[in-house]
Amino acid sequence: MKQGLWFGLMFLILGGPVQAQSDFLGHLGHVVDNADLLTVGEELRIARKLEARVREADQRVVVVSVGSLNGKSIEQYAFELGQHWSIHDWPGEAGALFLIADNERQVRIEFGPPVRGSMIDVCSSQMVQRVILPAFRAGQFEIGIEAGLDELFTMLDTGVAQSSDEARHLSEFILDKRMLIPLVLLVCLGVIVLCSADRAPCRRAE
Repeated sequence: MKQGLWFGLMFLILGGPVQAQSDFLGHLGHVVDNADLLTVGEELRIARKLEARVREADQRVVVVSVGSLNGKSIEQYAFELGQHWSIHDWPGEAGALFLIADNERQVRIEFGPPVRGSMIDVCSSQMVQRVILPAFRAGQFEIGIEAGLDELFTMLDTGVAQSSDEARHLSEFILDKRMLIPLVLLVCLGVIVLCSADRAPCRRAE
């Protein structure tokens, strides 16, 4: 009896990590349509598009749909899925996950380290709202995915991550310089006050 309880406890302890990992899908190809949003023909066409992108530009993108985010935010789920699939180790110039959460009606593009940055996240989020979600709301998942991929490839080709991040850093530097203006004004005011104080005795002496 005690031995059975011991083995049961060990199963719960060792089985915990396995159960936690089961939330994530296996990386089976360029399209992992776990939510069944696409027909077989549509999935094949998108997979060919992504395969061609690897050959032409050495950029690896995986389209993945899930039925639910299991209570997580889409940002957290996409990041953890990218870690689970080791997106940072993917060969090529760029890697990205095109994640679709069916129940939550949300889309997120998670980038690997070569292009990861706050500005490309902002641009991709705007693109999702402008291009992908309107098609999804009309039930046209293939059109939304293909249009989103075209926009994504354009962003990667034009180097939006690097150029936008450079502009962001420049704007931050300019903002820091502006913060010096009150300090300079205070210094100038202090100099004026000191000069006035120095002159006051001279006028009294006259």
